[in-house]
Amino acid sequence: MHSKIQDLVKEMIKFGLIKISPQNPFKYASGKEGPIYCDNRLMSSDPKMWALAIELLSETINNKNLKYDFITGVATAGISHAAALAFHRSEPMNYVRSKPKSHGIGKIVEGKVGENSKLLLVEDLVNQGSSIEKVIRLIRDQGHVVDSVLCLVDYQTPNAKKVAKELEIDIFSLINLNQLADICLSEDIINKDGHQLLMRWQQDPDNWQV
Repeated sequence: MHSKIQDLVKEMIKFGLIKISPQNPFKYASGKEGPIYCDNRLMSSDPKMWALAIELLSETINNKNLKYDFITGVATAGISHAAALAFHRSEPMNYVRSKPKSHGIGKIVEGKVGENSKLLLVEDLVNQGSSIEKVIRLIRDQGHVVDSVLCLVDYQTPNAKKVAKELEIDIFSLINLNQLADICLSEDIINKDGHQLLMRWQQDPDNWQV
């Protein structure tokens, strides 16, 4: 694992972005429950940590040779990271709504966007993949192209992998759940039982139980 990514995860744990509670699961936006919660919205409150995350996201773009016309934040949690990343790279940015505006011309993408543009979606977290599935379908209905999602954390659940396969997209993340679990174990945030519980949840979140 990249040493800077290890440093980032440790800072995220220290700052309280990552919470693990096997006995009292968290309820997600999807309605499902799980033993881990990452509140990456808090990251912008620590400029040093945020700058490191943006630097690593930019390195990922370069290393994966990603091609796109716009960096596109997914509302709402992905917008700040997309804006910081676009500023860091001096590249154009916009953001995508979770549903069309109910007034005006019913925009999906806010900001400058040309016809048939290729958008690199930026999200803070991919859990079950339902959020990115929804916005990608909306974007494609507008005639734009999406083949990659860039995120801070990817839980790499079966549902998210299924979404990626069906939509023929690649999901690139700085951190995955296996890395998070390993570092939390090494930092004594969880014990071996907690680590195994996280892995069981990842493998079958639909039927997971404490």
